[in-house]
Amino acid sequence: MWLTSFGLSLSMLKSRNLSFEYRSGKPVLRRINFIVQEGEFISILGESGSGKSTLLKLIYGLEDATIGEILYQDEPVKGPAFQLVPGHPKMKFVTQEFDLSETVSVAENTGKYLSNSNLIKKKRNINKALKAVGLYAYRNELPSKMSGGQRQRISIAAALAAKPEVLLLDEPYGHLDQSLKFEIRNGIREWAAENRVTVLITTHDIHDAMGYSDRIFVIKQGRIIQMDKPMELRNHPKSEYVAGLLGVYSALDSMEMRRLFKIKIDEKEKAILYPDEVVINPKGHEFLIEESIFQGHNFLNKAVNEKAVVYFYSEQKPDKQFIYLKIKQFRTVKK
Repeated sequence: MWLTSFGLSLSMLKSRNLSFEYRSGKPVLRRINFIVQEGEFISILGESGSGKSTLLKLIYGLEDATIGEILYQDEPVKGPAFQLVPGHPKMKFVTQEFDLSETVSVAENTGKYLSNSNLIKKKRNINKALKAVGLYAYRNELPSKMSGGQRQRISIAAALAAKPEVLLLDEPYGHLDQSLKFEIRNGIREWAAENRVTVLITTHDIHDAMGYSDRIFVIKQGRIIQMDKPMELRNHPKSEYVAGLLGVYSALDSMEMRRLFKIKIDEKEKAILYPDEVVINPKGHEFLIEESIFQGHNFLNKAVNEKAVVYFYSEQKPDKQFIYLKIKQFRTVKK
């Protein structure tokens, strides 16, 4: 069993040999198997078109699996072929399209899923949800006056206010400015922990996933190719594709590792190095500085030696054309 800060946790979602294809016959998802525990915060990471959004639709019950099944607390999730109103009653799904009423306030939109049987409780849930997404001050405004990012946050707040057992968010930060992302990610994470809600979000941005997830599912061409905790994913990516999703990296073959750093690796593997693992050292190998980009707190530098390319950080922009580099750490993946 999975242990969380809440103690012994229950299995909330399972997929068994899940595959899906549209009428064209082209597979979208292939043999997806996972178990998600109660209260877990899961990020589904992958390139556009990899099948992330389709997976959420299947979990929620908006599509019927071609093969296999999704289980919610060991009960099959039924799609539109088996129920009149698609969507699981214990879940909320926030898509990239905003389903808002333009003629009522932000607060009224936020409470659209809530009963009026207890108006005090309803108001409390609405206010908590709006605070989580940073819109409490706009609760009396009309959505028609709001920006795209604000409208997206109203849709998220409506799902939060309903207190589902499973919350599904499809690219939830896509319309947000960078300055807001940190605040909203924190707000959703804290709300989920407080209410013991299981969350699955899709993203193609590693910064949305790395610091906020219990585990990350990496999906490629309809297959989950790695499921790991964020630190394990970074330290032990199973492929160069996974490493590439985690940000800037360098990939060196066995000949380059031996020639440049006197390190031997298998000829069938590549070494993966992140920029923080490469340091300036007068005893290292000589590289030509090809580019330096200021990132606000440091410089990201591109250094080359013949065909080998290595990225590294520095506090100051290198003032010499040539520089000597060594590596502190690396990991290998199969070619």
